[in-house]
Amino acid sequence: MQAKLIQLSRQQIQRHSYIFVIFAVAIFSAALIGIFTRPLAYSAFFWPANPVFLGLLIRFPRMRTASALWGAFSGYMIADLLTGNGLALAFILTMTNFVAVLSTISILVYIQNQFKYFKDGPQIIYPYIFALILGTLIGSTFAVNTIPYVPGTFMSKTQLLVDFTNWWSGEFLNAVIVLPLVLAFPKLIEIKHFFINKRSRSFNPFDALPFIAVILSMILTHSYYGPGALLYPLATLVWAASIYSLFNIAIINSFVCLTLYHSVSYLYLYDTTNSFLKEITSIRIGLAILGLATIVLCIISQNRKLLFKEIYYLANHDTLTDTMNRRSFIRLSEQRLTSKKYKEACFLMLDIDFFKKLNDNYGHHAGDIVLKKFADIVKENLRSEDLFCRHGGEEFVVLLSNVDKEEALMIAERIRVQLSETFIHIEQENPIKITVSMGVTHTYLPSRLELQQLINTADQALYRAKDSGRNCVVLA
Repeated sequence: MQAKLIQLSRQQIQRHSYIFVIFAVAIFSAALIGIFTRPLAYSAFFWPANPVFLGLLIRFPRMRTASALWGAFSGYMIADLLTGNGLALAFILTMTNFVAVLSTISILVYIQNQFKYFKDGPQIIYPYIFALILGTLIGSTFAVNTIPYVPGTFMSKTQLLVDFTNWWSGEFLNAVIVLPLVLAFPKLIEIKHFFINKRSRSFNPFDALPFIAVILSMILTHSYYGPGALLYPLATLVWAASIYSLFNIAIINSFVCLTLYHSVSYLYLYDTTNSFLKEITSIRIGLAILGLATIVLCIISQNRKLLFKEIYYLANHDTLTDTMNRRSFIRLSEQRLTSKKYKEACFLMLDIDFFKKLNDNYGHHAGDIVLKKFADIVKENLRSEDLFCRHGGEEFVVLLSNVDKEEALMIAERIRVQLSETFIHIEQENPIKITVSMGVTHTYLPSRLELQQLINTADQALYRAKDSGRNCVVLA
């Protein structure tokens, strides 16, 4: 018992050490990037540390521990101290970052827990926008009420409103640029799946056109920069958001916002401090709106695509067994029978034995459970390219492409044996077994017979199987 407690304690120490190191390294690296972009010895041109901190807390709820907070605190402090800030200023800046991040995630968690409406669909982004606006406002309020009064400060006590809007606009734009990247970054299993299936995917040159258009619009902004440059990439971003995935759009969006930020702010960067602060605030707000609009449009587009896929799937499949419905099966089967890709085909007609008696004895709910289990077992014995359809009631039909009659009989027999040996559990009832009768027909392609004639031939073989005592396979 004591050894287990020691082992558990070691595991907890290792876990907390791991979390501490992740947050310390991530925040330190992001903070250094921000510090090296500080113009005119003022606030950072780009500060990714806070959205990285916030993104990690949102993405990995189990890491919301004291170790994560201490790691982030260490990262902020070390980065500031190494680059010349005094201890007091570094501490206040770190506390300002903490107030902004922790306020944002607290508001976000509260909204998500209180309003379930925001769990699905395009509206899922609204709590993030609201929490970001409010959280960065709280952080900015803390900043202007503390930083001007610290030794070595860069904030003036005489222009608090300008400093407030500048700090808030910078925080909000940084979140729009970086946070979607952290939240949409693919999981490790998705990255592995991408590289494993890379060869099987075909590249469509037309898919690259929106990205090329974005690049061209960015070249235009760099060549003819000015206030109007904020609108140059608008059409290309709309195009890209309607086609690409959220992570790809997050990358493009970050690139566009940073490029525009540099091109447009270049006009004011070397002007007086007041002019720079006022103009840069306007630029940041405009860029944040542009970036948010792109992300929202991408989420709406993705949601519509998912809804279309779901509707299309439901229109072509049986909702109980997840097999094809008759209309979809007939359409795809006719394509198979006329395609030069296939040389022969087999149809399997399957019927669950004594299904009506099962419904009468156990009820229709039990019948539904049996149908689902039956469909699952049949699918396990089919290839991904085989067509499997619920023809009606307890009757199913399968199309095996490029399979000869001997192989078809082996597959049918394997299904029959597995079904007869499988116990199906129906709530409080005793486990039951079912059997299936099957009729099989084979044809070379192109076939002289119509699709319905081939199905009817398999159906006739099925009736012979039933007449032969059921639980058997008969070849037409």
